[in-house]
Amino acid sequence: MVLPGDIDVAAPVSLTPLRGGQYAVLRHKGPYSDMQVAYQWLYGTWLVQSGHEAADAPVFEEYPNNPKEVALADLLTEICLLRV
Repeated sequence: MVLPGDIDVAAPVSLTPLRGGQYAVLRHKGPYSDMQVAYQWLYGTWLVQSGHEAADAPVFEEYPNNPKEVALADLLTEICLLRV
């Protein structure tokens, strides 16, 4: 997300700049409580076999839909991993 100009935030919210580059994006469909399996596959299978390494940057998640509007089985989460 790009924010217009300087904005003030207060704890517990903080701003974290994201590095540019190529991100591997894994789309998980289902409850948030099941995402551990997705993370295990991303790091333990895909990353190992991809020939890439994880960059020294935080992984982040995007939530394209809202648990108040869709069933748990239809929740989408995009797990974004900066790779090198």
